[in-house]
Amino acid sequence: MPTTATATAKRDAAIAQVDANADDEWKRYALGFIAELSADLDEFTTDDLWDAGLIKPREPRALGPVMRRAAKRGLIATTGKFRSSRYRNCAPLPVWASV
Repeated sequence: MPTTATATAKRDAAIAQVDANADDEWKRYALGFIAELSADLDEFTTDDLWDAGLIKPREPRALGPVMRRAAKRGLIATTGKFRSSRYRNCAPLPVWASV
């Protein structure tokens, strides 16, 4: 049976791989988009970013590492809440807030 540590390591490796394969220019653009838009929103999900006009990269999962980067830089923080995705079969999405 897999351990939590094993699952966490696999998750982190997948996130790192997606980030490494994402276009650096798009990552800079997305980080700026998040910084600008989050200042105008109380709470939001990644679905809200797509709806607001964030240009999707070749691999939309690249947004995950950018969201983590924005949080590490103190631009946004998780609220501890989740909303169902409108685009990913109602998968739970973290709700973010500007800091």
